Amino acid sequence: MMELVFMFLPVITLVIISLVMSPKWKQCEKIDTGIELCYWKLSYRRKFIRTLWMIPLSIITIIGFHISFLSNIGTCLIAVIFSIMLLIQAVYNYKKWKKGD
Repeated sequence: MMELVFMFLPVITLVIISLVMSPKWKQCEKIDTGIELCYWKLSYRRKFIRTLWMIPLSIITIIGFHISFLSNIGTCLIAVIFSIMLLIQAVYNYKKWKKGD
């Protein structure tokens, strides 16, 4: 149980930081070319592409989780959570990109 707490603690921290920083980056100009590390500065097209790049990294993370903890239930839970998050993010960014926001 403690392993799950230590695994989700960084995720919760990142979500809180994301919520706090979101209004600041909302006003900045969006970048559609070149390398940009800050997710909030990307256009929706670039956000969609970055989301697609996250799919193989998520699969590697799930495999690493399964090898480390040897838990079928935990692995399935993490796989479902990653899949739902990536699917929602990809659909949202794709729709916003095509809408032209």
